[in-house]
Amino acid sequence: MLGRWTETTNRMAVSFSDIEAKFDRVFGFIQRDLERFLAQDVGGNFAVAALAACACETLARYRYGSGEGADVFRRLLPDGPFQVIAKSLFDLLRNGLVHRYDTADIRVEGRVIRLALSWRAEPHLSIKEIDGVPNLVLNVTTLCTDLFRAFAEYREELKTNAEARDHLFRTYRETGTLDVNVPAHVAAWKAIVKDAVK
Repeated sequence: MLGRWTETTNRMAVSFSDIEAKFDRVFGFIQRDLERFLAQDVGGNFAVAALAACACETLARYRYGSGEGADVFRRLLPDGPFQVIAKSLFDLLRNGLVHRYDTADIRVEGRVIRLALSWRAEPHLSIKEIDGVPNLVLNVTTLCTDLFRAFAEYREELKTNAEARDHLFRTYRETGTLDVNVPAHVAAWKAIVKDAVK
């Protein structure tokens, strides 16, 4: 049975068992896909980093209601100066990899700084000079480990926080359907799936 509506709180009282499969569908798929990549001796740094950045957006949408991946990415970084640059660093990573499959250089007072993605070899958030240019190293294995920890923390929050469960339930329900109304598109979909759509 799916939760119950409570008049006094004007919200749905959804149990963890009501949303557990939905949580696992979203975050379990992401984590399993990333773990498959990470199981390789040498991997696709850019692909993993891009998926991890997109997963930050997904977690932000479900957990914080924002959809701003930088809200999650910031929590994966240490205190101090990384908190100041978290949003711009996230944007460089996510937008660069998703839209250009590369990251833009950063210029600070005329000096170029680059992002470097490491599979396992270089320490996460270290600086490595490559061809005379300082590179901020993002170790994708460490980044994913931190992201998986954020997933686990969210899962634990859902077990004890009814409001968080209700939000996940509503968000999941709202993101699952695209209505097709353009007549040419309706006709095309009918032609593709034949008798399944009448």
